[in-house]
Amino acid sequence: MANENQSNLHVMQRGEGTPLVLLHGFPFDHALWRAQLHGLEGAGVRVIAPDLPGFGRSPSLAEGEASMDSYADAIAQWAKEEGLGKFILAGHSMGGYIAFAFVRRYAEMLSGLVLVCTRPGADSEAAREGRYKLIEEVRKRGPQAVVDAMLPKLFAPSTAESQSEAVDDTRQMMLRQSDEGIIAAIRAMAERPDSTSGLEAINVPTLIITGAEDAIIPAPEAEGMMSRISGARHVPIANAGHLPMIEQPDAFNEALNSFINSSH
Repeated sequence: MANENQSNLHVMQRGEGTPLVLLHGFPFDHALWRAQLHGLEGAGVRVIAPDLPGFGRSPSLAEGEASMDSYADAIAQWAKEEGLGKFILAGHSMGGYIAFAFVRRYAEMLSGLVLVCTRPGADSEAAREGRYKLIEEVRKRGPQAVVDAMLPKLFAPSTAESQSEAVDDTRQMMLRQSDEGIIAAIRAMAERPDSTSGLEAINVPTLIITGAEDAIIPAPEAEGMMSRISGARHVPIANAGHLPMIEQPDAFNEALNSFINSSH
């Protein structure tokens, strides 16, 4: 079920029960969560997957306005319009950066937090420069520049060999994003603040999911978050890289279900 709303976000929803809002990473859209939209249905969970501003069928923010805070604001506005009440927020990669901003700005709206293949720290100077160079490549070559830079790193080697259809679907998802949305998000990631100091303030049940073979955000980075977030749990997904929700959907959904059932 898809719906539009005053906040203009395109949103896919399935199921009834505990609201779980899934924020996709860069440069994807709600289809990243296809296996969760279908796999968690009937499990007492209302699975909600928005297209972030500038991705999928959601309109872009005005030029220069994209930031982790403004993405978080868009999600909060939509959630208030929807009358969600308190909900679990899950963020993957860039979606995790947005989740950290959401915690800073709207902690009272959350009943739980799931951090997937993400990190709280800001970019290093080298990483920031790399992002600005990627912006110039996107201006020249469109989404293909991002595919070339990221796709080889997204999957565990075993996935790349055995799940060629999933790899191709992911490539197509990346290619259908707009230059405008991609460039705005790259700049917002480059300029995002360090969220590490706010981790101790997180006071809702928290699950950290990592891909054991993640080449983009290595799984050991979860240890730093574990030590700062009271009571956080960590589930590493074996035989998965940066996209465990696609690579190992059954294990991923089991981790989500177990977390929701034990904490809500």
